[in-house]
Amino acid sequence: MGSWNKMPPDHSDHRHTENDLDLYDAKIVTKVSGRTALTRKRLANGRETRAFLDAALDLTTELFTPGLSEQLLDTDEEDTRPVMSYLSRRKVLAKARSNCGENFPLSENMMRHRWSSHGDFLADFISYALADKHWSLQVALSQHAKDLLTSDDDFSRAVHRVAYEDLKLIMELPAYRFQLLAVATARSDSASAVALNRMYKNLSQVWMTLYTQVFEHYGFRFRPGIGMREFNILLQAMAEGLGLRLLSEVDEPVLDHETKTSLLGTAALALFMALVDPGDGLSLERAAELGIHQRRST
Repeated sequence: MGSWNKMPPDHSDHRHTENDLDLYDAKIVTKVSGRTALTRKRLANGRETRAFLDAALDLTTELFTPGLSEQLLDTDEEDTRPVMSYLSRRKVLAKARSNCGENFPLSENMMRHRWSSHGDFLADFISYALADKHWSLQVALSQHAKDLLTSDDDFSRAVHRVAYEDLKLIMELPAYRFQLLAVATARSDSASAVALNRMYKNLSQVWMTLYTQVFEHYGFRFRPGIGMREFNILLQAMAEGLGLRLLSEVDEPVLDHETKTSLLGTAALALFMALVDPGDGLSLERAAELGIHQRRST
């Protein structure tokens, strides 16, 4: 079934760091210093702030890149979370300087002026990195949602394409990898927990908006006892589980780059067939019992 080899990362800029996005008003960067809200807003959206945060994203990419990760796993900051020791102030500053070049001078004082502690920087970075997942997903969906809504003759192909693009982003974007680190620290780190909650809320809004449009377009409805929220949770959980297997580089047929299909698409179609009411009005449990009874009777 085609080639299952993983493709190299696509380095096109999926990031949400466009100049027209207000990181302060969006409550993504909230730990910057400043006596007034206007000052904090200006600092949160300054190019230096974005340079430091993007540098941390790049270091996260390197953390999951063979041959680059070993040199990142030491720490020289007292308030660096152990799982994020690769994001010391020194490493972030060095990466930001490398990214921006000599014509865009950056200094440690600039970082300290924005974040009174390195812990504050990490809190903002967690929010920034997880928000990156949300905006990146919107980019991917915008390219294929119209097909999903209008491809009456090839609904399955459109579902597979959207699922394929979602899983492919896991291999391309550091924000997806960083989610694993944030989950690992969420129980003991309020910044991680808040950022994760915001990320899941935003992701659910994007997906459920798309699902609602699809259901309205085709006139679908769920079986009794099932709603859009449950459908969304199940699909997100399957996507994250398959994403973990991709990141673990397990030799399994999760993505097919030749046909642009995936096991997530297969799972989405299976879930759709199980949970969407075909017209019998039965709950999932009742339909399952009836189906088993019929099979035993034949």
